[in-house]
Amino acid sequence: MITQSNLSRVICCHHFHMEDLMTQNRAHNAELLSKIMDNDCQLPTGTNPLAFCLALVENFRSTDARLRDRLSYSLLARLLTEYHFLSVEDRQTLLKVALDDQHLFYRIGESGTDSVFIRGFSILVVPLILDPDIEHQQLSADLVHDTIRSVLSYAREERDRRGYIDGKGWAHTIAHAADALDSCAQHPFSTEMERLEVLHCVADLASVSNPIYFQEDDRLAFTASRIIKKGWVTADALEDWMNRFIKPEGPEPDDTIRLTNLEHFLRSLYFLLKWKQVDSGLIEKIDERLRALSWYVQANVL
Repeated sequence: MITQSNLSRVICCHHFHMEDLMTQNRAHNAELLSKIMDNDCQLPTGTNPLAFCLALVENFRSTDARLRDRLSYSLLARLLTEYHFLSVEDRQTLLKVALDDQHLFYRIGESGTDSVFIRGFSILVVPLILDPDIEHQQLSADLVHDTIRSVLSYAREERDRRGYIDGKGWAHTIAHAADALDSCAQHPFSTEMERLEVLHCVADLASVSNPIYFQEDDRLAFTASRIIKKGWVTADALEDWMNRFIKPEGPEPDDTIRLTNLEHFLRSLYFLLKWKQVDSGLIEKIDERLRALSWYVQANVL
């Protein structure tokens, strides 16, 4: 797992100067961020690129959905994916910070607190850094593998699985984790074993005991479908993975919630693979699993 201290230490390590503190202040000004968005992401003269991006990440702690999501995340996404704003070294630094114990793993294990926002949005830095790197592979292989390990650890350790929070906006931790898992699997440095771990992590998330109803099933199924369609895991490994999808056993209402989440995921996966015209044998296996999970089929009332 990547560990790094807070933003002030990062700034110290990179010898940032007074103008970089001004850069941070700019990044915390919602109205200025809005103007930057409206002006094709043109930043004020003298803005330090890395300091600005790091400050945007700090805004992920905010309970203000406009500042956190519609401005800071959206601007960071455009800067990194449309404008290729940072050098390779700076992108690696930004990724390491996002994955550290003050961001992705900040108060990991908490549930129902506002710490969910920094975790749930720090994970989105992973696609912003990895996806543009797929073509040219400028990131170090070690960093990519460390990132995959961190994403897998986070996905399994996160306990706050809320989607939309009234008055504060999206947390959406499972959906965001699914997006990051997809980016990890798609990167050329990812190994067959790592992609198989991603599939198993998807299965874990698809059967949690919290109700998930903000399209998390679709996001998880999309991640799994892309690995399956590209043939990145063996047929035997895929069959073992499919065998995980059995009716949950446990106390009510947890077992019913797990079953519902699992059925939604398998239905999403079924149609994604069908639409992508993936091997019909696998689609038939998913159909069999869904029938085995269905109360109506098992009660012979259809």
